[in-house]
Amino acid sequence: MAQVSRMSCWISRCRLNTYKSVRYLQTASGTQSQDLPYPLFPSVSQLLHEKGISGPDVAKIPASGPKGRLLKGDVLAYTGAIPQDYSSNLSAQISQLAHLDLSNIKIKQAPAEPQAESAAAPEPTTTPAPPSPAQPSSPKETQISLPISLSSVLSMQERLQKTLGITIPLSTFLARATDVANDALPASKTKSRIQSADALFDEILGISPTKATAANTHTSRGNYIPEITSPEEYMAHPPPSASPQEQDIIDILSGKPQRPSTTESTPVDSEASTSFDSVDLDLATNIFSIRVPSPDRARGETFLARLRDVLQDEPESLVF
Repeated sequence: MAQVSRMSCWISRCRLNTYKSVRYLQTASGTQSQDLPYPLFPSVSQLLHEKGISGPDVAKIPASGPKGRLLKGDVLAYTGAIPQDYSSNLSAQISQLAHLDLSNIKIKQAPAEPQAESAAAPEPTTTPAPPSPAQPSSPKETQISLPISLSSVLSMQERLQKTLGITIPLSTFLARATDVANDALPASKTKSRIQSADALFDEILGISPTKATAANTHTSRGNYIPEITSPEEYMAHPPPSASPQEQDIIDILSGKPQRPSTTESTPVDSEASTSFDSVDLDLATNIFSIRVPSPDRARGETFLARLRDVLQDEPESLVF
């Protein structure tokens, strides 16, 4: 029994030794066929597979990587995709630029003080600045007045109170009428005309202006707020005419010259005053006045005419 057990142990040892020797031979043959110190990069392996380079041909490719490692550029140079010396030239350039060369640095000499030049240089002549252009003076204002009867508005207010029990203040009627009259007035002549957003968009696209766009260029919204006075007060206190300003006593004692008056009040037009005399003014009639620049007189007259039409002929449109 002892001999049989010894024989089995000897046979198993022989089998193990045979496996070790075979494995060693396979490893040695693989190392000799590839002859590479490190495993290949995945990118290099993929490139070798794409180019169809077999294992024996890999050992023929000169490796330029660190410690003899095969790089992707070596495979490209081997196949002729890039020049043969590309990898070596790039490596030399990188190694050269990796070190900062400070060998050719010289200390800059301080410049000599140019005393003689400054003494001989002529003094620069100062040229007077050109006079600034005078700012354009603001246009003179004119006052436009128009009598407007509020009898229709008062009757509408009374009817609403009797039928619906609703009281709308007179100030609400006037505010709504002013808002309606300010809409789409003739364009102002004193301000630069500004194109609307629709007109600019059509101009960019090269579209011919439509009727609505063309109409918007000739009209604009106003911001007039009329001043309301009774006929008696208007006739008793007409707008003052331009009068010279009296000199202050302090200016007289200090010897300062008299300053010209900056505020000028424009008198009421004769046409407006004569129209007031010819119209039979009742208790519900009030004088609506606005001040506008002289070039925008037609714009102001249009506003007052619309305000009169809405308050006298269409007061029901101001209810809702």
